[in-house]
Amino acid sequence: MHQAFQDRIVELGDLLQRSSVARGEFSKRTDRVMPGSKMRFQVRSKARNCYNVFEVATGNLLDTFDTWKEAVNFAQQLEAKTVLRLVQ
Repeated sequence: MHQAFQDRIVELGDLLQRSSVARGEFSKRTDRVMPGSKMRFQVRSKARNCYNVFEVATGNLLDTFDTWKEAVNFAQQLEAKTVLRLVQ
């Protein structure tokens, strides 16, 4: 890899780390909780009127829907179920 690219990658890593620290300090000062994990489920359009719901971590296909709204509602239900499991 070219040296300029490597330098930019190192610089980006430093900036991301500083950004994370700054967000943590801001959340402490404002008494807010840092956001938890990212979304675990993703809706992808495969073809016209065909939407798939995938688990991001594993890449497994969970279900297929005819409308985008049904797919998003299903993904949101799955997200809510995982939060409930964590709380209990």
